[in-house]
Amino acid sequence: MALNNSSYFLLKDKKGVFKLEILRNRVFWIGLVIKVILSFLFAGKFLKEAFIPFVTYFFKSGFDNPYEFFYNAGAADAFPYPPFMLYFLGFLGGFAANLTPFLIRIPLLLADIGILLVLSRLLQGKSAMLLRFYWLSPVLIYITYIHGQLDVVPIAFLLASSYFLFKKKYILSALILGLGIAAKTNLLLVIPFYILFVWKNNNENKLAKLAVPAFMTLLVFLAMNLPYLDSDSFLKMVYANREQPKIWNASFSMIGSLNYYIIPAIYLILLATATRFKRISKDLFLIFIGFSFSVLLIFIPPQPGWYFWILPFFVYFAIRENKFSLLPILILQLAFFIYFALTVDSDYFSVFLFSESNFTFYSFLEENQWVSPDVAASLALTFLQTCLLLNVYWIYKWGIKKNLVKKIKNKPFLVGIGGDSGVGKSTLTGLLTDLFGGHNMTIIRGDDMHRWERGHDKWEEVTHLSPKANHLHEDIRQLKTLKDGKKVLRRFYDHGTGKFTAPAKVYPNKILVFEGLHPFYISAKRNLFDLKIFVEPEQNLRLHWKISRDVAKRDYTKEKVLNQLKLREEDSAKYISSQAPFADVKIAYYAIDDIADVGNGQELKLALRIELETNIDVSDLLVKLHMHPTLEIVHDYGVSNQILDIKGTISSNEIKEEMNRFIGDYDEFIEDAVFEENLKGFLQLFLTYCIVFKAKNSS
Repeated sequence: MALNNSSYFLLKDKKGVFKLEILRNRVFWIGLVIKVILSFLFAGKFLKEAFIPFVTYFFKSGFDNPYEFFYNAGAADAFPYPPFMLYFLGFLGGFAANLTPFLIRIPLLLADIGILLVLSRLLQGKSAMLLRFYWLSPVLIYITYIHGQLDVVPIAFLLASSYFLFKKKYILSALILGLGIAAKTNLLLVIPFYILFVWKNNNENKLAKLAVPAFMTLLVFLAMNLPYLDSDSFLKMVYANREQPKIWNASFSMIGSLNYYIIPAIYLILLATATRFKRISKDLFLIFIGFSFSVLLIFIPPQPGWYFWILPFFVYFAIRENKFSLLPILILQLAFFIYFALTVDSDYFSVFLFSESNFTFYSFLEENQWVSPDVAASLALTFLQTCLLLNVYWIYKWGIKKNLVKKIKNKPFLVGIGGDSGVGKSTLTGLLTDLFGGHNMTIIRGDDMHRWERGHDKWEEVTHLSPKANHLHEDIRQLKTLKDGKKVLRRFYDHGTGKFTAPAKVYPNKILVFEGLHPFYISAKRNLFDLKIFVEPEQNLRLHWKISRDVAKRDYTKEKVLNQLKLREEDSAKYISSQAPFADVKIAYYAIDDIADVGNGQELKLALRIELETNIDVSDLLVKLHMHPTLEIVHDYGVSNQILDIKGTISSNEIKEEMNRFIGDYDEFIEDAVFEENLKGFLQLFLTYCIVFKAKNSS
């Protein structure tokens, strides 16, 4: 199977062997070598004098309580992390006779690689940029492999948990999140967004889908902390350390002794903003998490390691959003290095393991009196925080504000598929279902709105093609309700029995597909659709399909089918074919060769003719498809439309590769897609292109 290096995080070759494609990229190995070398050469004060002794004591003492030992020794800041961080750091290096800066970084390196793999899975097709801007990020390399902070670990667990959350594997996501919180309690900030994500993206059994995972997260967290919960030293070092009260420092006095706390206030505003969305996409979820951590950095004098809590999320969004430049993130990293060079406790010249230099720029400025070191540090902090604020603003502008009106991601996208009976409407719906999956789609069928069941006397007076035989205005009311994100009660027409079922709940979804005879007949109804598709195969082919289907699946005779078609001929022209001009896309299969025996069920060699409105720009797609010589596409313009004529073959893998080229930040809707080949595969590709084009241009 031919694959480029930027395809997927997890793939199979023909032998079924899994391959991690991004790990084969040369840039990955360059970064890996750099990080390993730096791990041997550099270590900050906390890593050398606190973290390594703490982990080493735990294992060498036979698992005695290290929190109590170091707290009583006056080192209350030695390890402000819950126990799982201790276990994670020690599972490889802790058993060594002497834990070294390199050995303690082996788990950190694995966590770093884990983040890269998860991000590559979320950013399919963007591996090159991800390697440059995440894997080779100078700030993230400095934090972990030079300064020696541990923040890569909880972020790795957070992103892994988020990935399984997006896959709706809630229990596994909850277990991993519990471990992440048991490594760093800052992750508690994300729990409300997890709750909102599950609540907003599920229609039924919401409480059950929340309760069990929440219990599992709590259970894992308590299990990790249980050995030390009766230790006063542990509680003081981890849950009452000197950093945590800083959350209350950003405040101003209001009434008497009462204060207004800025950080909790902004966090509540973020939560309130998240509730505005009818659905929360994975992009929005990650943006909100990044914003939550940013609030802490903006209003609390930052520590170097804290930037690992925001930069992966900023990089993710900048890569995801094509219109967003990565320059602001690069400038933010420059501001980071300037600020931490000018702080009084800067370690730029002391982290090298083979040097004992105590030089700092702060002391240099203090001695030479060129400028007050406090003024210089304050200016650097101002620059850093302003860059952070600007990044947050730009991400808000491009990410959250735009997503409030973005179709598919946060508002239902309504596709209408119209055409006469037996023309292939259900086949087309099936192709879309294979692409987007039933969990992303709600299918509504117009036959549910027939006025009478099969055998009713009224069917002797009118055909089901007549508007008089259908509750068309009830369809309008229900479609409006679904587009507003609310459920409806709808009965279903069973073609097997000819009877209606009892009304059942129908829920909105990211993609709504209405398939029926009259989607565009009433203007109020057709105006609801975001994409209108009309299916009208060549007449002789349509007759062949109709007879073949009804004889095979409905036990009709060929004569009965022909008789029905004759009776419905006038209504078909008057009520069904008349809708074709209102469609954005008109799909017409035709047989390449003459049909020898109409209705005998034989497979035919087909070609495809598509007419579409001129507003849809398909030039980029066609340029890519012309690279496949087995697929012949002729593109022309009519008086008021575009015309495509398609013949030939194309493999399902080629369809998949082309889909990845243009799907962009809508790829979450085709993660588990089943791709067809040849003309069916082309239709999947083409219609997805039209849906994405319409979604982007309606935002």
